[in-house]
Amino acid sequence: MKFLIAITTTFLLLSSAISADVLSGTFRTQPNDEGAYLHVKFGGCSNDKKLTCGTIRGSYLKNGSKNKSSKIVGEYIVWDMIDEGQGKFGGGKIWDPSDPKDDGSKKIYKSKMELKGNTLSVSGCILWICKAQDWVKVN
Repeated sequence: MKFLIAITTTFLLLSSAISADVLSGTFRTQPNDEGAYLHVKFGGCSNDKKLTCGTIRGSYLKNGSKNKSSKIVGEYIVWDMIDEGQGKFGGGKIWDPSDPKDDGSKKIYKSKMELKGNTLSVSGCILWICKAQDWVKVN
């Protein structure tokens, strides 16, 4: 009986240690060319809670006031990120709302992220063309 309890305890400890973490918190993006920025809230994706997704929670103008004409609040900007351990996430997608395709649709990039303290380094690439930003945690 002690052996069975020891095996069960070991299994539970190991399974929790290898389970994926989901990034949480709200981060402020770097300002775009006009000085506008976003607040992105991270948590589990609606289709798979083991993956990390980032939802746009606020759109702000250069002066810090809310951009009331923004139509992107509530949309995913980052999705399906897989925890790779040690604060690194990969395998997901990201789009840049300030860089639409010529037809007005979203440019979607392969993405990876790395959390270093309160800074989230986010990058997205199409082929060899990459863009990167550091987003700062606001809560």
